[in-house]
Amino acid sequence: MSQRAFLNAFDALAHQAFAAAGLADTGRYTPPDGGPSIPVRVLVDRSTQQLGQFGTVNAPAVTVGYLTADVDPAAGGVLLVDGDTYRNVREIDNDGALSRWEVRRG
Repeated sequence: MSQRAFLNAFDALAHQAFAAAGLADTGRYTPPDGGPSIPVRVLVDRSTQQLGQFGTVNAPAVTVGYLTADVDPAAGGVLLVDGDTYRNVREIDNDGALSRWEVRRG
């Protein structure tokens, strides 16, 4: 089994367990070209990031992890999940199985 295949299988099992505990979601992703929306499994992190060298300014930040077995997300893509709408701004990380994005509401 390749590393990517292992990560895909692991992330699918982790998502299933997290969803059962209320820590992961399913949503609908619409590509930036406005094509048809598709169902996706996601991990939404609604937290705060610290800005500045000394962490003196707090700013709200939301990131979304998409399981790449479901979608190859792109900048400008839109996610509807749990009643919220997010637009992908920039990819933060991608290990081939999970693509993590900085998103903006709306």
